[in-house]
Amino acid sequence: MKISLLTLLKLYLPMIGFMIVTAWIGRWAGFTMFELVSDPAEISGQSAFIGFFSQIGNLLWCATAAICFFSASIIRASGSKPADSQTVAFLIFSGLLSTQFLLDDQFRLHERFSRVLYGPEAVVPRAVQNLTELLVFIVYALLFVAFVTSFRKLILRSQPVFLCLAVAFLGLSTIVDQTPETMFGHYELEEGCKLLGIFSWLMYFCQFSARKIQLVFAPAPTNALLD
Repeated sequence: MKISLLTLLKLYLPMIGFMIVTAWIGRWAGFTMFELVSDPAEISGQSAFIGFFSQIGNLLWCATAAICFFSASIIRASGSKPADSQTVAFLIFSGLLSTQFLLDDQFRLHERFSRVLYGPEAVVPRAVQNLTELLVFIVYALLFVAFVTSFRKLILRSQPVFLCLAVAFLGLSTIVDQTPETMFGHYELEEGCKLLGIFSWLMYFCQFSARKIQLVFAPAPTNALLD
């Protein structure tokens, strides 16, 4: 398959534009180009294993989003029956949800929400920060409830064992996050449950997408087989 110059321009111009705009905003915010393009461990002079579990979790979120979007595009392009439109919508919504969780984890959005309310230089008490984080988690929970409610029939038909495990692990991690950091095993329990929850989320959509793609491309039964 040939790739035209127009196709290349459509692909690369937005990415180049994104890089230019990001660099400009970064410089305006006081960051050097070295800080924007270098690895955090290189800048801080710390070990590359700092935040190892968190980075693995981000990779799992990213993998889930990619699988959802790619599977949705395959099913849509197959020209399958109209009933699969709900499956495509489910996968797109799931990909967007996974992307939001990825961005939150990568840029610690739930922790920075208090800075939006009180200012970037404000010293926010830990109790207030916990409260603002809880508000963000409640918003995420409401989004998830809307997600499950909208696609409940599809989810119930999909053997949602991994999805239930994901909710259980991530919910436990959120609860532990609200406890004192001095609690024995606080970080191990919080981050361990979180990583298991993200892994379960990935496993659910791997299983779901594989099954749906198999059904789309399964050969139609012939009369001979039906007789």
